[in-house]
Formats: sequence, structure tokens, C-alpha cells
Amino acid sequence: MVQVVNSNSFKGISPKDLMEATYQASGNFQVRAFFEAKEEIIKAGKYSEEKFYEILDAMIDAETERKLVLEKLMVKKPLFLEEIVKEIKDFPAENVIRDVIYLKEQGYIQEHVEIKTKTVVKKIKGEEKEVEVKEYFYRYQLKEIPTEQYFEPVSIVFQAGVCCQCGWCSSVCPVNAVEVTADTLEIDRDICMKCGLCFSVCPRSFSIDQANENIKKLDKSLKWSDKTGAYINAYSASTTKDNIKKVRQDGGIVTSILEYLLDNNLVDAIVAVQHSEELWRPEPVIVENVKDLYKTGGTKYANSPSLTIIDQCKKYEKIAFVGVPCMMKAIEKGSMFPSGLPFFKNIKYKIGLFCMESFPYDRIINLAKEQFDKDINELTKMNIGGGKFIINLKSGEQMDVPLKEVQKYARDNCHFCEDLTSDYADISVGSIGSQDGWSSVITRSKDADKLYNDIVKAGLIESKSLKDVKPGQFLVEKIGGIKRKKCKSINLKENQNGH
Repeated sequence: MVQVVNSNSFKGISPKDLMEATYQASGNFQVRAFFEAKEEIIKAGKYSEEKFYEILDAMIDAETERKLVLEKLMVKKPLFLEEIVKEIKDFPAENVIRDVIYLKEQGYIQEHVEIKTKTVVKKIKGEEKEVEVKEYFYRYQLKEIPTEQYFEPVSIVFQAGVCCQCGWCSSVCPVNAVEVTADTLEIDRDICMKCGLCFSVCPRSFSIDQANENIKKLDKSLKWSDKTGAYINAYSASTTKDNIKKVRQDGGIVTSILEYLLDNNLVDAIVAVQHSEELWRPEPVIVENVKDLYKTGGTKYANSPSLTIIDQCKKYEKIAFVGVPCMMKAIEKGSMFPSGLPFFKNIKYKIGLFCMESFPYDRIINLAKEQFDKDINELTKMNIGGGKFIINLKSGEQMDVPLKEVQKYARDNCHFCEDLTSDYADISVGSIGSQDGWSSVITRSKDADKLYNDIVKAGLIESKSLKDVKPGQFLVEKIGGIKRKKCKSINLKENQNGH
């Protein structure tokens, strides 16, 4: 196993130190569990033998690097991540940041959180008022008694009531031991190999927000918002295509982007959501052509475990994925841990949706009945705007109730999500901040911004700066801040006991 290490990743490290770190890495429980289950993994058919060794190689590389990073931190006082990056120059800064966060979860590093309160002046309803604002500071230090922590299967997250049902764990699991639906998560204990990969990639198992913020701030081309994450630009946009206008929820931007990707062979397929045989119960689908793409238009407010079908997309070289914030975070986390090698490298574009919360299908039915006295099948559209939950009926009638009246129908686990605008997407799209018939769009990398503007130049989208419209970026930031503030913290042991 020592020979598997890619020495090109460790230039400047002495052979002796590298050999010692690699030896230690080979004893890591995830590496051992994955290696020892080779026959079962190959038999399960999700990963070929070549892919198996590619993943194992990357896991050993990453674990070797972490052992070397840990050695550098042996005698250090608590440091900010940016200070650690300056201290450890043997590896790329983003790797060091990623390693420190994972070492914390592995039981080797202690995170120190300091909270400072300061008073600032804010304008509230036209009046300037002094308000207290909390600032959080995170430092990291080697534990006095570092001990490797074994990751439990991801069922611990579900049992704690914080699972978002994204389905990522089921696609990543090497032996198909995890099954996820919109409401359930089950693990086949007889075939589970106890590798903890499902826990590593789960968006709710442990936070990557500190890693993300520090990594994004390394890129000086990006702007940073504490409420909506890193971004290049923000726009308000509307489709120019009549066919898309017929099926759109707001501006038709997601469908316009996806159509452009298909028409220009930038992707071979798209993973999105459409209505199932039961209207308003969504199901994830793989779309290969524009005709089927139009069936995915419009928002479905019930939850869909879209990431469960990612492993069915292996035959495609390039895919785009459309999903909500928790799914964007899951994909990002799976590209960071445990190895820095994405489990599914063919995900080329991540289109994230704004999401305040979603609803279980049965509660959608109850919502329609109790708030509007309507059968779910009478509805043609649901929407949120102006602080109201709005429905359109087959009769042509439109009805609404205050948004606060429907929040009780939301999924309980949505209260543990702090992300409104899909911070981990390439391009984020939602209605907040833009006028009716338009969508707000946030591009989060140079490549994503170029793609968006190429689509505008192609005449498929009419676009304005989000700063030039009302209520615009101000409202996106405001609602993003509200969601951050209301988010419940996750402590799996405490949530487990209280669930």
C-alpha cells in the first residue's frame, strides 16, 4: 500500500518523513475498511477495479498529507486557519485548510470558538438603532490526547432528525448498503463495511463552512458575503424563449441555462426533478434532450432525494445537476473528503436553487386542504412572494395566505440549514430580489460567470445587474441573513438524545 502514494504530491518532503507518514496513513480506519472490502466493492458494481484503486490511492495520499500537516502542528498554540496556512507551505493552502477540518473530525485537533459582541448602528424601519452583533472566531490546536475517531454510519444523522434526505450517501456507498427516499434512510447492516464514507460526505454530519470560507477568500477575484457566500456577480434575469415562459416558475433561467448546455454539447445529460405520477410528488430524473427538459420546469415544493441517482450517470462524460442548497453542499463535501478526489468527476455544472425550506409530500396535501380548502390536484402552481404563499388553480383563480401560516408544514430537518442561496453551487437561481417574471442569479466562479454571459450573448436571457433592480441584492442579503440567524445548530449526540 505504501507504493500507491503519488510522490509528485509530496515534493520537498524527505523520503524518511514521507515513508513514516504513509505508514501511519495506511492504518487509518477508512483506508483499511475500504482496502479490506475490495472484493465486496468490485462485486457491488458501483466502482470498477480501476476506480477502486483510484479512490484508494487518493485516500492514502490525502491521509498521508494529513499526517504530515499534523506533525507540523505538534507544538503550536491555537491558530486561525489563515495562520496555519502561512506556517505550513509544503502543500497548497486549500489542502491545508481541508486537512485541518478533517483532522478535527478525526479526533486529532481541537477547535476553539471565541464569541465577541460588538454594538453597531443599523437602520430598522427607517430609524437608526444600536444593535448587538456577535462575531465568531475559530482557532485550531493539536489535542492534548489525540485519538482517532471512527465514523459511525450516516444513520446516526437520520436518527438525530437532521438528515436532509439528499441521497448523496446512497450514491457514494461502495457496497450499496444505504437506501434513501424522500422520507427515510435505511442501512443494510449485513453488507455495510463500516468505512464511514457516508458520514464523511454527508452535508449534516459535520460542518465545512469554515473550510469553505477560508478557501474562497484565497481567491481574490471573489467577493464574500457572510449571508450569501462567495460570488463573482449577481444579476436579475428573464428568459426570452416563449416555450420556456410556458413552463417557468419565475424567470425561466434554470431551464434556459440547461437548454444552452444541452444544445452546445457542454453536457451529455442533466439531473433534475419532475412531477411523478402523483402530481406534486417530485421524482429525480435524468434528462438527455430539450423536450424532456421542459417537463422539469417550475418549482416543486415537496422534497426529492435527487442525489440518489447520481451513480446511474456513470455512462455520461459530463452532467449538470440541479438541486437545493443541502445537495450543493453534499457534492462539495464529497469532493473534499475523505480524499480531495470527487467520487463522481463527471458533475461539471452545479445549478443551485434558492431554498428557505421544503415540505414533505403529505404535508403539501394538508397545506392545500387546511389553508386553502383545496384538493392538491386542483393546483397548477405554487409560489412564494411578498411574504405570501401563493397557489394557482386549474380554474384560473389565484389564492394566497401569509407565509408564516405555512411554515409549520415545512420539514423539521430544514431548520438545521443555514444556506438560502445555494452557496456551494456554480450558479445560484431564485426569485427573491427580482420582480415577477424575473429571477435573481448569482455566479460563483469566473467560469460560471462566463457561461452565464455567453448565454446572455446568445440571446436566450435578458439580464440586468441585481444592484440595479428593486428590491434587488439588498433583499437577497436580508433574507439570507435571516435564515442564517434562525438556523439551529447540529450536535449529533444532543440531537440523538432529544429526537
